[in-house]
Amino acid sequence: MRRGGSVSGAVSLVMIFCVLCLVVFSTLTYVTADRERQLAELGAERAAAYYAADAEATRIVATLARGEEPVTDVEITQEMNWEDDSVLYSFRVPAGGEQELSVRMRLNLDGTYDILSWSTAYAGDWETNDSIDIWDGDF
Repeated sequence: MRRGGSVSGAVSLVMIFCVLCLVVFSTLTYVTADRERQLAELGAERAAAYYAADAEATRIVATLARGEEPVTDVEITQEMNWEDDSVLYSFRVPAGGEQELSVRMRLNLDGTYDILSWSTAYAGDWETNDSIDIWDGDF
């Protein structure tokens, strides 16, 4: 009678390989889920900051439309438009991270107003990267 000892060794190797694959895939799944959670939290923070900036900008626009001076830390610039005797206001509200909400409005003589622009913009400092050496043609 012959025993099949080599078959059980092959089964053990296959089982070890399967367990290692499961460990690797479960680790990758956990790391991916953690990164997705961090990204979702960052997205929620940025959305909350944007909507807070949007509410502040709306409050400033409503105050300016009533002809009052808004109480805010935001710098508001005012220009006179001599073509139609309206007043142009522009201001920027920080919107979280390196974003800001930029608003430009026109206040007409009859008390109505027009929003000329309402957009987000990058507010961070630009840094040039001069670390790449480009060949100038000399050997």
